[in-house]
Amino acid sequence: MRLARPARTLKLVRLLAVALFALGGTGPAPLRADEMPSVEELVARNQTASGLERRPSSEIEEWRVTIADLEGTVRIVHHERDTVTTTMLGPFTYARGVAGGQAWHQNENGETVLEKPQPSQTERVLARSVERVHEPLDAYVVRSEFASGHVTRTFYDPVSYLVVRYERLASGHTAVTTYDDFRTDGRGRTRAWHYTGGDERNASSYDYRLVRDEAAPAAETAALTVPPDRRTLVEFPAGRTSVRLPARIVRGRIYVRLDIGGRGLDFLFDSGASQMTISPSIVRELGLTVYGRQAQTVAGNFETGRVIVPQIGIGPLVMHDAVMRTAPFDEREASDTRVVGLLGFDFIDGAAIRIDYEEGTVDAIARGAFVPDPDATAVEVRLNGQVPVGTATLGDAPANDVILDTGGEGAFIVFQRFARVHAAQVGKPTGRPGLAAGVGGTFRTAPVTLAHLALGGWDLSDVSGLLVLGATAFGHDDDDALLGAGVLSLFTVTFDYADSRVYLKPNARFPAAGPSTARAGS
Repeated sequence: MRLARPARTLKLVRLLAVALFALGGTGPAPLRADEMPSVEELVARNQTASGLERRPSSEIEEWRVTIADLEGTVRIVHHERDTVTTTMLGPFTYARGVAGGQAWHQNENGETVLEKPQPSQTERVLARSVERVHEPLDAYVVRSEFASGHVTRTFYDPVSYLVVRYERLASGHTAVTTYDDFRTDGRGRTRAWHYTGGDERNASSYDYRLVRDEAAPAAETAALTVPPDRRTLVEFPAGRTSVRLPARIVRGRIYVRLDIGGRGLDFLFDSGASQMTISPSIVRELGLTVYGRQAQTVAGNFETGRVIVPQIGIGPLVMHDAVMRTAPFDEREASDTRVVGLLGFDFIDGAAIRIDYEEGTVDAIARGAFVPDPDATAVEVRLNGQVPVGTATLGDAPANDVILDTGGEGAFIVFQRFARVHAAQVGKPTGRPGLAAGVGGTFRTAPVTLAHLALGGWDLSDVSGLLVLGATAFGHDDDDALLGAGVLSLFTVTFDYADSRVYLKPNARFPAAGPSTARAGS
């Protein structure tokens, strides 16, 4: 199951604030009241007025921020094309940057992840238009419609051509950012020193105020490199580099027993979860503090926050002061198993994890000690959203953004954006619509059968799965599909996030080669 990615929201806010809205200068003369500029003309006037080209080659910015109920700072250092943004929000620290063209981020548990460009259709513009509005303010508005179904509205002041408001309509919610306190620096660059926003959910508010802006000294810019992990999150016992986890595999679902506060708690091992999560009811029972409550949409709306768990035991493995997200995941599975959370990215990134679905075992191998099985096939994955996303073939159509999701029930789920483009390959529903479950609720689906499905050089024929009927089942539309336990359980699967790879070795459950079954490919 996939979780929303709050870090991406912060990155979007940062990009909008600096790249789009660093505006100013004296600007061209205003248009006549009866003139309607084109999109290109508005952009040109904006660029002429911005002074963005006057940005120094090296710079430090410091922002005072409030996000939900947490206060903190954002510190940005850039030198030419390299940059690092460090956020300290309450007791949490995380960062992202670009060094020598390599994008990276470091999460709240101190794990550094190298990012790779994602061939996504999400931000592909289908249409743009301009209109003049007088409510909620007097402005020229550029409306952009994207292939994902998202819509944005950018409000340009009709006199200064500064961007004073930005709206993003997605997942049934409208997020609004308002810019004010425009100041001109000594280089002739004008921009907003303050912006605030959120959507109709009160727990999604944010407030940013610039408090420092000056040239960066050489000592600061010299440190713009990809940082190592800030700490070792998953600790192995002395002298051991491989351990077997206390796990059970039931109908493809993997349940791992965690020890928290002296209690044995079952978590779902979920490679599709971008963070480790825990049920709010367990948080209350353990007496943990919840920080930074925010609204999220993942198959439904719910409230989430961060908690710091002092110690987690997983067999002989230990995690200290581990950051988890709260999410309403507390249910009975496999008749006698109460699942109270998701064991997601943060843990999986801390070791290589080998899942033998046939034997029903899960092993963790320490980083640096893992040696791939020479008979296994390596699948390159991207971890930009802290979930493994790779390429596959669905009904003879190439799919570039496919989540490998151990928490996903069934063989696959195809999302709307892929189905719209490849309707012939996906085919029509083969049965009545129904409901599938996500962390925050349910979403509508219909059964479909793919004539062909290929992953890592291994082919399957006539595979039954689900087609999502809504455009934003998980609160976003970033991916083409996910492959769940119904496909992954045909292999021994090893997650090696350190090298951005997942290894597949067919097991005895993999169908024998033949018509309408499966065949090994090159």
